[in-house]
Amino acid sequence: MSNISVVDRSMAELNLNNSTAKELPIGRKPLSQKLAKGDRKGPFVQLETNMSKIELKPNVSIFKYAVEVLMFFKKENGEEFSIELSKSRKRGFDHEHDKKTCVVVYEKACKKSKELNSGGNFVYDRQALLYSTTKLKTDPLSIIVDDKDVCSRSNFIRAELKISKVADSFQTTTNDVSKTVHNCPALADTTILEVLNLMASGEALKDSKVLTIGNCVHYLYDDAGIQTHPMFYDQGLKSSAVGASKSIKTLEGREKQPSLYMATELKTTLFHPDDTRLIDLLKSYPGFDSNKTANSFWATNVQHSLQDLFCFLDYGKNKNLNDDRITIQIARFGDSAVNQKFEYENRETGVSKPVSVFEYYKMKYGITLSYPNLFTIVAKGRGGKNSYFPVECLQLCNGQPVRTSQMIGTEQADLIKYSAALPAQRKEKTDKVVKALKLGTDEIGLMRVNKPETVTGRVLEKPKIKFGPGGRMVVNWEDPRQRGAATDFNITKFIDPKSLTNWDVVFDEGEPNPVAIENLMETMKMMGMQVAPPRQFFIQKSRLRPIFESAAAKKVQLLLFITKQRNNYHQEIKALEQEFDILTQDMKFETAVKLPRQQNTKKNIVNKINVKLGGLNYEIESPELQKRNSLIIGLETSQKGGLGDAPISIGFSANMMDHPQKFSGGFVFVYGPVLQKLIHQIIKQAQSRRTGELNQILIYISGITEGQYGIINEKYSMFIMEACRAIHPNAFRPEIIIVAVSKTHNTRLYKNHSGQLSNVDPGTVVDEVIVSPVLTEWYLTSAVARQGTAKPIKYSLIFAVLKNNPLTATQLQKMTYDLAFGHQIVYSPVSLPVPLYLAGECSTRGAALLATRRATFTNGEFDMTATNNKLGYIGKNLFNTRFNA
Repeated sequence: MSNISVVDRSMAELNLNNSTAKELPIGRKPLSQKLAKGDRKGPFVQLETNMSKIELKPNVSIFKYAVEVLMFFKKENGEEFSIELSKSRKRGFDHEHDKKTCVVVYEKACKKSKELNSGGNFVYDRQALLYSTTKLKTDPLSIIVDDKDVCSRSNFIRAELKISKVADSFQTTTNDVSKTVHNCPALADTTILEVLNLMASGEALKDSKVLTIGNCVHYLYDDAGIQTHPMFYDQGLKSSAVGASKSIKTLEGREKQPSLYMATELKTTLFHPDDTRLIDLLKSYPGFDSNKTANSFWATNVQHSLQDLFCFLDYGKNKNLNDDRITIQIARFGDSAVNQKFEYENRETGVSKPVSVFEYYKMKYGITLSYPNLFTIVAKGRGGKNSYFPVECLQLCNGQPVRTSQMIGTEQADLIKYSAALPAQRKEKTDKVVKALKLGTDEIGLMRVNKPETVTGRVLEKPKIKFGPGGRMVVNWEDPRQRGAATDFNITKFIDPKSLTNWDVVFDEGEPNPVAIENLMETMKMMGMQVAPPRQFFIQKSRLRPIFESAAAKKVQLLLFITKQRNNYHQEIKALEQEFDILTQDMKFETAVKLPRQQNTKKNIVNKINVKLGGLNYEIESPELQKRNSLIIGLETSQKGGLGDAPISIGFSANMMDHPQKFSGGFVFVYGPVLQKLIHQIIKQAQSRRTGELNQILIYISGITEGQYGIINEKYSMFIMEACRAIHPNAFRPEIIIVAVSKTHNTRLYKNHSGQLSNVDPGTVVDEVIVSPVLTEWYLTSAVARQGTAKPIKYSLIFAVLKNNPLTATQLQKMTYDLAFGHQIVYSPVSLPVPLYLAGECSTRGAALLATRRATFTNGEFDMTATNNKLGYIGKNLFNTRFNA
C-alpha cells in the first residue's frame, strides 16, 4: 500500500513548481464539457452490471463534524505529551492500528457522553470525521477517556475525544444528490457520498472476523464455503483470502439526473501469515541456515518477498504490549549481528564507540542472540538513518496483504489464474462475499440498494488492417477459415520489412540451437525481411559484459540471446542493453526448442525483431487517426521500486517515429517536475521524424485518481501548452485532448444470453447511465478475455482545446478502440490504446532497471538528472526505436 501513495504524489506533483500564491485552489476551473454523442452505430447489446442504484429516504439532514483523538503519554521526566491519532499520516499496519485505536476511544467516549449515547444516528469514519442525522447540542464537545485498556503502553495516561462542526459543508440533506458532482471538482459537496460509503461498510467495519484495508476493501477471515480450494505456500507461509471492495458514486442514471450507485467487486489476494516470528518465516524457505549472508542468492530472493513488511519489536518493554508494540518496516537485509556495527553513545558518560548488534542486545537487553551469524534486518530510523535488528527479535504484524512487488516465483501468475473466474461463477462468488460482509446493509433506514442495473452497450466496428508490400493486402474479418476470437487476425507479409544483416546470437556455454536460428531466418524471409546468417557466441562463466563489448565494437544491429530459463539473465541483459545502446531480444532455450512446431511463436518473435529495427508490420486504416495527423502520447506510472522513498518510474510512449503508427517510448525517474520537459522532448522527436504538421496532441494518462482531475485540467494542460510554445511561440497551436484512463475501478459488465452470463464482445462500449453526469466518459472492452472475466477500461475526457474540427464522443471512442489494434506484435487488440499500453511496459522496464542498477545519490539526495542520464534512453540511439517490443 505504501508505494501507491508515492505514485499518486509523483503524478500530482508533475511540474507544479510554477504555481503562485495568487492562483485559485485547484478544482475551480471547469473540466471539459460533455461532447456530442455523434453517429452511434450498432449493433446494440443489453448488458448486466454490478452497479446498483441507491434510493435515499428524502428530507433527512446530515451534519458533518470534525473529530480529534488525542493520546496523552508521560515522558521519563514526568512531563506530558500528546499525539493526535485522528490525523495519522502513517502507512500500512501502523495506519490501520491508529484507526482501530480511534474507534476504541470513540466507542468508550460514547458510553461516557449522554449526547452521543442517546442522540441521533452517528457514523464515524474511524479517524477525523463524524456524521450525524441530528445536530449536536454541545459544540464543541470534549470527552476524556482514561480507561487503561485503550493503550497497553505503561506511560499512557488518557485519551481525549474532541468533536466540532466542520468549517465547510456542515449541513446537507438527502435531497442534495445533485450537489455531489460539479464540472468544477472543488465545488462538489461529497458529504452524502462520504457518509453512505461508511454506512454501506458499517457491518464489515464492526465485524472482528473481517479485515478492513482503508474503509472500502474488506476480507473475510472465515471464507469457508466461498474459497473452495484456498492457496497456501509452504515457503513464506502465504495464504489466499477473498473479500470485496465497495464504492458509492454519483452517476448519470437512467433519467439523466445525478443518481447514486453502489458497485461491489470481488477481491482475492495473498496474505502474509499472522502471529508469526520472522525467524520462523525465514525457516519456511528451503535452503535456510543460520549463517546466511545478505548478499547470498537465497537472501536476495527472500528479501524481495519481505521488503516493506511491518514487524513488531518483540523484546524488552515491547514484549507484552500486543498491537501497541513499536513497529519497524523492513528495508533490506544487513550484515550479520556479529559483524554489523554502529556508533553507540553511553548516556551516562557521553562517550560513543562502535558496537556490534550482537554486543548491543546482550549489553542493553541481556539477550544472547541464537543466530549471531545470520543477516540482520535494516529499517529506516529517526532522521532517515539505518537501524539494525536481529531477525529473532521481530514478529510479523498481522493482516498484511502480499503486494505485487513481494511476490516471487510463480506466485503472481498463480494468483491471477486462481482469481480468474468466468462471468457466471464470478458474479455468484461476489454475491456470496457481499452477503457475508453485509455490504450495503443500512441499520438506520436511510438508504435502499436496488438490484444491479442493466444498460445498453454498442459493439464498435473493427478497423481496416492493411499489410504486405504497399499495403495492398487487407485483413478479411469475415474469413470463414478464421479461428479464435472474432478480433484475432493474421498477416502474411510485413508492410514495412527491415533488413537484418549484422547480428549476433548468444547461447549458454555448450548449448547451441542452430535449428532455432534457421526457423527464425525462414520466418523473417517469409515476412519480407532481408536477413543474413548471424555470428554465434557462447556465454562464458555467466559473464554477459564481454558479449556486449564485442557487439558494440562491431556495431551490431541486434543481440539475440537464447538461454536456459534457470539462468535468469533477463534483467542483466536489459540493463546492459541500455548501457551499451544495443538492441536485444531475449528468448528462452526451452521456447527455442519448440519453434519448429510453433508457427505463432516464430512469427511473434520475428514481429518483435522487425518492429525493434524500425519496421511496421501492418497498418490500421482509421479515418479519425489519419485525418487529424495526431501526436498520440501515453503516460503511465509504475508502482514498483521498493520503499516509499524510492523514485517512481514514469513510462511514456508516442507515435514519434517516421510513421504515425510507429510508437516508441521510454521512462524517466521522478520525485516531482518533469511533464513540460518530457512533452517538449516528445514533440521535438516527432517533428524530427514525421512529415506534415501536427494538428492534434492526444494524451492518455493512467495512474491518477479522480481527485487529481483538477490537476490535469489546470496544471498538466498549462504545461503542455507551454511545451508547444517552446517549439514555436505563435505558429504551433495544435488541438490538445487529455483523457484519464482507469484500470482500477470496480465496474463489471456481463452479457446475458437467455439467462447465461458471458463476457462482453471486444469492442463493446458503454457511455450512458453508469458514467459521469458531467464528463464525457465511457467504458470500453477492447481485448478478448483469454481467461476469467473481462474488465472494461474507463476513459474520462478531462481537457479539450478543439479548433474548427468538431470531435464527437463516438469518434473519440472509435479512435481509442482502433489504437488498441496497433500493438504490431500480437494479432489482436490489446486492453489499452497502444501508446498507453507501451507506456506501461516502459514504466515497468524503468522500475526493473532501477532495481538492477540503482539510483544515483548526490550528498545523500536522489539525483534525478544523474539517474535519468545514467539509466534512461533519451539521447541514445535506442530512443529512436521501439526497444521495448
